[in-house]
Amino acid sequence: MDESKLKRCSTSSTHAEASDEAIDPLQKAYKREFDDWETEVNNRKKQKQAEETTEKKKKCCFGTKDAKGNNEHTIFVTGFDNSGSRDEIRSALAKHFSSCGELTRVFVHIECETGVSRGYAFINLKKRVGIEAALSLNGSDLGGHKLLVTMARLRDEYYAHFNFNGCEICRASYAAGRQRLYRWNLRTGGGKVRRMSPQFQEKARLHYNKAMASRKMAKSKTNEG
Repeated sequence: MDESKLKRCSTSSTHAEASDEAIDPLQKAYKREFDDWETEVNNRKKQKQAEETTEKKKKCCFGTKDAKGNNEHTIFVTGFDNSGSRDEIRSALAKHFSSCGELTRVFVHIECETGVSRGYAFINLKKRVGIEAALSLNGSDLGGHKLLVTMARLRDEYYAHFNFNGCEICRASYAAGRQRLYRWNLRTGGGKVRRMSPQFQEKARLHYNKAMASRKMAKSKTNEG
């Protein structure tokens, strides 16, 4: 091949390499700029989602600190005027039951979309001795309304919230409640029977074994005779 052609090819390849080297930094700069922009957009989306979740929790009753805390000592209250806001109802109930001792929790269940109370509340007291005093307020008057006060575990609302249209936070909470209600129904026969204590179950088992042993012995004697 002619040397002049080789020189031209070599020169052109050198120019191409120099051009590529010149373009690469520019492309890298554009890529960094695009990556930074994409990261900023994603961060803004995450921030917006976090703000929306926080706002939903403010509206959702299950987003409050009092949403959890039901136990076997929780008091159930219904019959009060549910036209007020959640804070107004909670304050009225707290004042009404203040004579029973220190209250650790007053949870008023509301509809997220409307902000209207569902018409019942759960109350926890610091000391168990106040439970009897709280139950004695059954039938008492609060703002011209007669209250129904009972142990929460005797109510279906303790285990689940039915006919309730709430947000995704609510749905997750009362779905777990429905599972608790299902397990409770299986364990107690729908509340018709009480769960037997381990001591009672052991006595029943020993009695059954003794009865079966007596039957076998009587049957063997009959066969021998």
